[in-house]
Amino acid sequence: MASPTQASAPLWLKVLVIVMGLLIVAGFVVIAAEIARRMSTPNAGRPPTGTFSERIALPSGARVVSMTTAGDRLVVHVETQGGPAAAYIVDPRNGALLGTVEFPPGPGR
Repeated sequence: MASPTQASAPLWLKVLVIVMGLLIVAGFVVIAAEIARRMSTPNAGRPPTGTFSERIALPSGARVVSMTTAGDRLVVHVETQGGPAAAYIVDPRNGALLGTVEFPPGPGR
């Protein structure tokens, strides 16, 4: 039997310790699952290991103004002589042209 000077831990403290222990275990499970997912996904987040050569045809007289990244894509801003400006969306892993967005001149606002 416990002596009168020795008090037992209150119920809320026992519950708190159990909940925190379960949170730690759940955290380890989530970390292990994420590590397993990243190891099983080939080339996710890795730079390309090979080289490639790709030609993207631009309209006559067009020039590349700028290039920027958007997520895992490369966006190339192209201006033409008298024609609409365009954005070429390229996959930087293999140089494939994924699509273009044209910006034709419109009525002023």
